[in-house]
This record gives sequence, structure tokens and C-alpha cells, in this order.
Amino acid sequence: MKKNNKERNEVLLLIVLIVIIICMIAFFIISRLGSGSNLDKDVSVLETDEEIEVETEAATEGTTIDLLDLTVEAVELNEALYTAVGELNQSLQTFYEDNYDSGRLVSVYGYIYDADTMLPIEADEVSENVADELKYVNLLLIKPGDFEVCENSEYDVDVRVEDIMPFTSVLTDQGYLVSSAEYAGGVLTEDDYRSLVMRYNCGHGEIISPEKGSSLYEMIYNKVSEEWGEGSTVDVKYMGFDDKYGIVVANTLENPKEFKEYLFTKSGSSWTIKNKKLANKENVKQYVNELYPDLDLALLPYYNLALYDDFRTGLTGYYDTIVGNSELGVTEADLTDVYCLYTDGFIYYEFANEKRVVGYVDDEGVLTFYKAESTDQAVALMASLSDNPPVFIIKFS
Repeated sequence: MKKNNKERNEVLLLIVLIVIIICMIAFFIISRLGSGSNLDKDVSVLETDEEIEVETEAATEGTTIDLLDLTVEAVELNEALYTAVGELNQSLQTFYEDNYDSGRLVSVYGYIYDADTMLPIEADEVSENVADELKYVNLLLIKPGDFEVCENSEYDVDVRVEDIMPFTSVLTDQGYLVSSAEYAGGVLTEDDYRSLVMRYNCGHGEIISPEKGSSLYEMIYNKVSEEWGEGSTVDVKYMGFDDKYGIVVANTLENPKEFKEYLFTKSGSSWTIKNKKLANKENVKQYVNELYPDLDLALLPYYNLALYDDFRTGLTGYYDTIVGNSELGVTEADLTDVYCLYTDGFIYYEFANEKRVVGYVDDEGVLTFYKAESTDQAVALMASLSDNPPVFIIKFS
């Protein structure tokens, strides 16, 4: 009898479990199909992520983006808001000063971005206690002098100051409250606020690399050659231009260890060298951004020349090894005219008859030489051996 009761209880328990499982499945299906369902929310999240990706990409490709999010709900402008904003401004100023030497804080469309990730800095990165009223606060990196464009608003800012500095912006029921730890700022109209941040619009057309032989390439090459002077054969390593700014990296065949990086600006149809110091700046993105905050940082090459300090040329001691390796195709006769440059574990040789060899020192300290049929193949080869290799050691002329 006890045995039968035990079996009956087990059967009842099994039935109860099955019923519970069926109910859970039914509830899940109903919740997924209902209005305002999780399914709808999942789709909206995907759409939001796509929008974020597009805006982030636009900030580095020169595409204009909408600088005002009109879907954000305005908050009431009152003493509590002023207090909360004042506290956040102090935290933002401290954050900016603490991170300044890292060189990672830059202005993109007027907003504070991380130069390494090219993503905006959020308020919760700046302060652990962000007031609810500041849920949609924007962190700006702008020049006080640019407030001059705000013709229809009152503000307390020294427009003589041209140094870039952090501000906050909050959409209130009376306009955009823009202020900083140093300046009380003011409440700007929508048009004035748009005019202010548009000063930092880095969308100046498509970024191109002028082809050799094109009128733009020849114009820029001649200007760079004039900088080096007579007797110098300039080898351009990189050119990046949009419709307002341009960046050029070059050295000479006579002294390949000395590099220069130029910043060009356009006026009408002519281009002028505005800065020649980029090659010496470790935080080059920050340096350029402070001078020209509307310059698209995607114009800069991926490498930073100032981080390379061990350049060597000559390196004739490897000639026997190279000539002795029949797969490299270099003979004694090719040693009459040699371009050679080493840095960061890579050696690039270009011998007579355009015979190219790339040497690479691996993590074990072993040096291996590879044959390259062209400069493009040399670039691809270096990229296959290391992330972000120093391709500027290649002879491009």
C-alpha cells in the first residue's frame, strides 16, 4: 500500500511539473507577442546600436551628423538644476585635468571623445553621482571664444580665450544651459547652440589620398620639396586630404631617418602649410585637435612618428645573407644603389633594379628576410607580420 502511495505521489509530482512547464512556455509566448513586448524592445535596441555606430563612424569619415537630439526631454531650469550642473562641472574639470597628459581627450563635433576608441565620454565616467536631472547631459570640449556666434543669447564667458576647455550642456525648458567650472555660461537658444557646436563640424568632404601624377599630388609634392630645399629627393609616405585640411608625411632619400609631418589648410583653390611640428608630438591627435578642433582626426595616419626613436640606415652587414639567399633574387650587382631604413623590428631594403626586401625580427629575436615585388606587396607583408607596422620606412618614390 505504501508502495502504491509512493508511486501515486511521484506521478502527481510529475504531472504538476509538466503543468508548470507548460504554463511558463505559454506565458513566454504571450509576452513575446503582446504590445510593448520584449521582442519589440529587442528590435529597438538593435536600431539604437546601429544609429550609434553610424554617428561614431561619421565623426571620423567627414560625414555630417545631427548635432541636436530633439527627442531628449527638456528639464526644468531651477536652482536644483544649477546646483547639480555646478557639481558636475567641477567633476568634469578634475577629470579633464587628470586625463589631459594621456592625450586621449579630444573634441569631435564639440563633444568630448576618447581619442583611442573614438567614443564619447559619458557623465558616469566623470562622476559617480550624476543627478537624475542630468540623465541626458552632454559633455563638450570647446573654446570660450566661439561663444561669439551666439548672437541671440546672453552668456557669461570670456570670448577672448581661445584655449579649448570642458563645458556641459543640458536641454532645459528655457533653452540649452551651457556652462563650465570656470564660466557660468548661459542659456542658449536652439539656433545659437547649433551654431556653437557647428564650429566643430569636422565633415569637410570625402577623405582622399591623391594619386601620383594628379594635379593635387604634384602641387603638394612641390610645396613639400620646397621645404626640404634643393638637392633633396622627397619621398612622400602618406597623403590624406579632405576639402579643408590635409596631412602629409615625408622624408628624403638622402637622409631617410629624418621625418616631417605637415598640416595643410585650404583657402580657395590653394593649399598652405600651417604646421610642421606634428612628427614631434607624442599626443599628436590632441595637439592637432586643440589647434584645429574641426579637423577630421581620420586624416591622420594610424602611426605616430614621435613614438619611434630608433631609426637606423646602412645595415650593410646583412648584405651577404641577402645575396646568399637565392629566393630573395638580389645579386652583388644590385648593391650599387641601396635604400635602407630600420625601426621597431622591421628593416626595409630597396636595391638597384627595384628589388625589395623586408626584414622582420620576431618575438624570439630571429631576423627573417622576405622578398617583395612592389611597395604594395611590402606594405601587405609588413601588415601580415605585425599589427600597425611602421610602413613609413618603405621607399614610395
